[in-house]
Amino acid sequence: MKRVRILAGRVADALGEGKRVAVEIEDGKMVGRSAWNDATKPEPNDIDARDALLLPGFIDIHIHGGAGRYVMEGTRDALDAIAAHLAQHGVTGFLTTTITAPWEEQAQAVAVGAQAMRSEENGAQGAAVLGVHLEGPYINPKKKGAQPEQYVLLPDATDLARQLGDNLSAVKVMTLAPEMEGGLDLIRFLTRHGIIPSIGHTDASYAEMRAAIDAGARHVTHCFNAMRPMEGREPGVVGATLAHPELTAELIWDNIHVHPASCRALIASKGAEGVILISDGIPGAGMEEGYRFTLGDLPVSVQNGSARLPDGTLAGSLLTLDTAFRNASAYTLPQRAALTSRNAAISLSLGHRKGLLQPGFDADLVLLNPEGTVRQTLVAGKSVFSAAGVQASG
Repeated sequence: MKRVRILAGRVADALGEGKRVAVEIEDGKMVGRSAWNDATKPEPNDIDARDALLLPGFIDIHIHGGAGRYVMEGTRDALDAIAAHLAQHGVTGFLTTTITAPWEEQAQAVAVGAQAMRSEENGAQGAAVLGVHLEGPYINPKKKGAQPEQYVLLPDATDLARQLGDNLSAVKVMTLAPEMEGGLDLIRFLTRHGIIPSIGHTDASYAEMRAAIDAGARHVTHCFNAMRPMEGREPGVVGATLAHPELTAELIWDNIHVHPASCRALIASKGAEGVILISDGIPGAGMEEGYRFTLGDLPVSVQNGSARLPDGTLAGSLLTLDTAFRNASAYTLPQRAALTSRNAAISLSLGHRKGLLQPGFDADLVLLNPEGTVRQTLVAGKSVFSAAGVQASG
């Protein structure tokens, strides 16, 4: 791949920010940084972004679909469409996320995600698949949210391994309810296999959360949603999340699922390094008002900017991470870069090569226009999305 230079007006990652920085890319990696000035003239291979902000590409660890397509379709075509949709919103890497469903459907979705992750073409036309997030089936029916209750199962590590076989290694995160019978044993199993146990769709007490942390739980799925809230004498899941630095919290910052004050309280408690912004996006993301689809057997429609079941229950979100980045505008650019990229990379054990604008790191990048919209997205130095009027390079 030819060497490309991005002339950026501003740059930011979790370590800091700067102005008038040129970032050089070769063979899919960032290989150098330098300053530019008014006398600097763009060369033929340069990306002229002198009025734009350059950031590490966003990483979405909880995404079910978008643009009318769904991970649970269990096809490569669906994943490719979702990857292209995500690239339009600055996402360069994601975990394909399942929902509770018959095991054969979940296993098929995992198999397709594993195949995409291992493909040489991964990231060639959109965001790269970094692995799989299993959301269910080992959850608490009391906190099922929009998960189909008839397919909820008790945690069973032996059954999980049997159902997924060799594709278990593609699973990076699994959401479960630790209070269910077998939950702690499953957390220990996941930890031994390098899979992040994430607590979600749960009615766990604070004591049960402490036991889950001791067993190896390290994440909380869409904090505040589908979980026992915090009370004065029973901290519950939310209280445990606030109190324990071992736990990294997912957060849907769409100003619908969680009040902005609660978002700020979570970050104030855990620091910007302890929270990962997610979309929890579903097929309705990017679709028009009134669009109808199903999550498993459950009918969902796009209503007033949200996705809901017929009874009004929120069913995933229509959020994209570029919007989440803007919603968090009260924070510094380095903090927002941590929330949308660096923290996810570290959690996925990719912090040595993703989530920073540093030489030797993957050239997974997003350029934002002054108003915050996505101008261009690059995966491994190759442009996978360019807004109208922007010349693609790479």
